[in-house]
Amino acid sequence: MTTHKRLAAGLLDQAVSSVLTQDFQDFEFIVCDDASTDGTAAYLDAVAATDKRLKVFRNPRNVNSVAISLGRCMTASDPGRRWVSWMFDDCILLPGALRKLAAAVAGRDLGMIYGITEVRQPDGSAFRVGDLRPDEVRARIAASSVLVPNGGILIDRTVFDRIGWYDPSIVLRRSCDWDLFRRIIDAGTAFEVLPDVLMEEHGALQADSLRNAFTTTFDLMARFIAARDASGLRLSLANTTSMPIDWIPPAAWTPQDIGLMQFMFVEYFLSVGDLPRAFRWARSLEAHLPGGNLLRQNLLRSVSEGGNNGAMAAGAYAGIMLGAFRQHRERLGEA
Repeated sequence: MTTHKRLAAGLLDQAVSSVLTQDFQDFEFIVCDDASTDGTAAYLDAVAATDKRLKVFRNPRNVNSVAISLGRCMTASDPGRRWVSWMFDDCILLPGALRKLAAAVAGRDLGMIYGITEVRQPDGSAFRVGDLRPDEVRARIAASSVLVPNGGILIDRTVFDRIGWYDPSIVLRRSCDWDLFRRIIDAGTAFEVLPDVLMEEHGALQADSLRNAFTTTFDLMARFIAARDASGLRLSLANTTSMPIDWIPPAAWTPQDIGLMQFMFVEYFLSVGDLPRAFRWARSLEAHLPGGNLLRQNLLRSVSEGGNNGAMAAGAYAGIMLGAFRQHRERLGEA
């Protein structure tokens, strides 16, 4: 599990407790603290001191990437344990979930199994992920990112040797799980679906969750994946936890495509406080906007002068470029 600043809201304690109180207890639980500043470190250390199944490590700086943080968890995991599972800090694993999953894979030649996740909505309703039959999932996985849940799942670790890991590319941040599940299923991996609700997800209720805070389109992600696959990029665990994340594979991209991807890069690097890289990609966005903006010109002048004021101006410039590009897309009817 990866977590970032979910302690105050009570979500982290609910998530961790839901795992450690499972009636199936033969597991290791690895949590990556993504540089939280809200007391998460002290909380996790206190829990780990009382339950040796919990192992905690921390990213030295926030990476805001499921692919990278969970990849580090995977690297730290016991290779002798065949089955791998994960969940996120806005989820609750329901009682008996691990027992049901473990019983279902016992003695069977499966690569993946999962149950149903209920995703809670702001209006009090919930929609279900993981309730379709395997044949329906195989038929629809290329066109839908909400068929396989992000928890209440077991995957044979040898599957990752064949298929690879999450792609950490910024363009895929919103649905890197869909890309991974699509590759697993398209490779002919045998999998089953349990009819039980095994997990609740509360991410839709959090303003800073990926589903609410990151810009993308499904069409762009699908075309990015096709271009990536054509490039022959290796998605091994070692490569995906060290490769550049702000790359664009060769393809017949339109100027609108390039602009949107550059916008995503600015959005991401601002979210993790990497102002130099946010500024670099914000400068690239200038080519997509009308010139002559005096405020942007003044900020660029401050950046060129350097010093503390220059660093602050770089961040301000990147933030203003996000707003300007967003308004530009709205005027063109692209948003």
